[in-house]
Amino acid sequence: MSTPTIIRPEGWLYHLSHTDLDGYGAQYMVDQTDQRCHFFNADYRDINNAIDDIVARIIKAGEPAGLLITDLNLTLDQAKALDKRIGKMKVPVELQLLDHHATGADCAEAFDWYYLDTDRCASLLTFEAVADQLDESKRELMRQRAEFIDVGDRWLRDHDDFRRAIYLIGLVMQDDHLAPPLKDLKRAYRFHVMEAFFRSHESGESLEAFERQLFDARKGFLKGRVEKRIFNDENLPLNDKFHMLSASVLDEDFVPVLEIEGVRTGVFFNWPHDVWRGVIMDMMEVRGQIDMAMGIRGNGRLSLRANPGVNAGDISARYFGGGGHPGAAGGELKDTRLRDLAHAVSAIQKTLEKTPAAGER
Repeated sequence: MSTPTIIRPEGWLYHLSHTDLDGYGAQYMVDQTDQRCHFFNADYRDINNAIDDIVARIIKAGEPAGLLITDLNLTLDQAKALDKRIGKMKVPVELQLLDHHATGADCAEAFDWYYLDTDRCASLLTFEAVADQLDESKRELMRQRAEFIDVGDRWLRDHDDFRRAIYLIGLVMQDDHLAPPLKDLKRAYRFHVMEAFFRSHESGESLEAFERQLFDARKGFLKGRVEKRIFNDENLPLNDKFHMLSASVLDEDFVPVLEIEGVRTGVFFNWPHDVWRGVIMDMMEVRGQIDMAMGIRGNGRLSLRANPGVNAGDISARYFGGGGHPGAAGGELKDTRLRDLAHAVSAIQKTLEKTPAAGER
């Protein structure tokens, strides 16, 4: 079955894909072309939110665009809603979905923009869709890489490359120690390690040899992205360097800052603890961007860390039913089903409004 050529809008292509190797692999294929593209990633729970974000961006840009979705199958209701939404937009928007999940059959039958082929993974489908934009040498290289991803994604256990392919799946899914909101940077990192792996694999090196090189490959991503003194500091753990990179590019667009009794408090929602710890150390102690950091989970439980001169224990006891040390404390909100960062910030603000500050009692 031949794959349709990728849409080529007059304006930007907005490419939404899954959050696993095949999802990133599909975007890696598009990234090999000269197409102007904005990338987005979502798991199945976040498809609707991601589409909302993309549509809002297209409306704001006010120019013709294309929406490409790969490695995410829609429900029939989602497909109907999207088709109707795109049809009502004031600017022309081309729509295309490349899927390999059998559960998308109803959508593929209902909409001509929904292409389904269960015999090839999304990376391979996307490669076929962009192949005519690549020169001959790159075309053959990308074909081999897409077929390699296909081995792992479709679990072709009898293939000689199966063990290597599932290793790459795990490598791409590993924590990169970058701040969760920095999605573009995290994607660039995944492209970087994929490229390093493929070069090693194509040169005939063993997995053990690649694992020995992995530290250098990861560190190579930081070159030009962090200061030379940080990059060259051999007594600074590599993960801490990734935390410092995150802190250097985070601002209030990613980390909202609330005033709690005059204390600048950054709010961080559902971050891995080690990444949170490392990033806030740099934001608080080195850059002076905030005086206190609040890490909060979807269940409403929170952790506080504070600079000298701020008593996190007292603040937690006063507002969040907790307590602890001046520099480190814990607590919780009454709302135990927080959906996202905006919901968390709203819940914190409501809690603050209901509780008198120390000097008001």
